[in-house]
Amino acid sequence: MTTLLSPNSSDNNIKSKRALKILSLVTVGSVFLLMVLGGVVRVTDSGLGCPDWPLCYGKVLPPLEMTAIIEYAHRFVASVIVSPLILATAAIAWVAFRKKLWLIIPATLAIFLLIIQALLGAVTVLQELPGEIVAAHLSVSQLLLVTLILVCVVAFRGPLSVRSKSLKGIKIDRLPVLLLSGAVAIFVVIISGSVVTATGTTAACVTWPLCQGELFPKDFAAAIHMGHRLAVAVLGLFIMYVLHLGIRNRRYSKAVKIMSMAVTTVFMLQIVIGAGTVWSGFPISLLAIHLAMATLTLGSAACLAFITFTERVKLSE
Repeated sequence: MTTLLSPNSSDNNIKSKRALKILSLVTVGSVFLLMVLGGVVRVTDSGLGCPDWPLCYGKVLPPLEMTAIIEYAHRFVASVIVSPLILATAAIAWVAFRKKLWLIIPATLAIFLLIIQALLGAVTVLQELPGEIVAAHLSVSQLLLVTLILVCVVAFRGPLSVRSKSLKGIKIDRLPVLLLSGAVAIFVVIISGSVVTATGTTAACVTWPLCQGELFPKDFAAAIHMGHRLAVAVLGLFIMYVLHLGIRNRRYSKAVKIMSMAVTTVFMLQIVIGAGTVWSGFPISLLAIHLAMATLTLGSAACLAFITFTERVKLSE
């Protein structure tokens, strides 16, 4: 298969191709680390550990206090590590691959999402953690990760396509579209979880799977919490269905089957961790792991979907 970044490409030299692959991979990893730190900030209530922005108590370095250090670590990774990496990735795309829209568009979009994310972070602190802004901050961070994963997949495997060969010509393949829809469903589940956190209803239901024995609790806080669980239950069935198709499909490479199994495992673990978090009384460690696993689930599902879009398979009639 001839890929976008094959050695035969006349548009860019080998060093630029190798640099983009490595840089995009490192960038995805750094953004994931940043989101894990963001989850730690949330579960430890460290969002106001530095009550001003961009400094911390008016200083470059934070005071030796745990919440301030946690918040400062999140800001440091965002500004000193993640932001330069995203800018560098976009710069390489524009300089060496300016004719490749599957690289230029997501790399440029990542910069805009980075700016929005930074502004939302500032507003979150200056407005003392309004729930809706906190939820928006998380949503944009998830979109940023998915966008950078797209850059990474294209860098390694080539441009995406929904077209596949059949006996009667070109036909749209159903599996990549379904897997991408599954990733969108995971994103919706994460947003519903962020609403629970933003509204402070995390501990509104202290039993699982029902909420104090009720499927549809009348208490408003409990209803918000239970809404997240219902979203997991309903959308989870669709997610498991499309992942099942990825595992059973024989027209794709073994990598697709293995990744489908991996995403399924991560998704199931996420549900178990969510239940365990409730059963054990919402310990900070499990809350942080729950948030990190949610991000890992979305990222791996998006990566799987993008990979299937890069494979060229023959479809039967």
